[in-house]
Amino acid sequence: MDTTITLTNQTNLFLTGVEKVFNVCPNEIVLNIGGKKLFVYGSGMEVQRVDLENKILIVNGLVTCLKYAGQKQSFLKRVFK
Repeated sequence: MDTTITLTNQTNLFLTGVEKVFNVCPNEIVLNIGGKKLFVYGSGMEVQRVDLENKILIVNGLVTCLKYAGQKQSFLKRVFK
């Protein structure tokens, strides 16, 4: 499934392709979208709708940063390039 991230006026966030929500608080939301972990940072954020069956998440509040978690290589892969 394709993922869509729509941020309107930095206060309304609409996400599709949401597979799992790990953490929700007013300053940080952590979720899995499209097979990758996504961190949403801001203030006063509230989840308006969560529909994991249809893979939708809607958030209202000030969104200041969207950040995908990077994949870290194992120690052995870094040493034996």
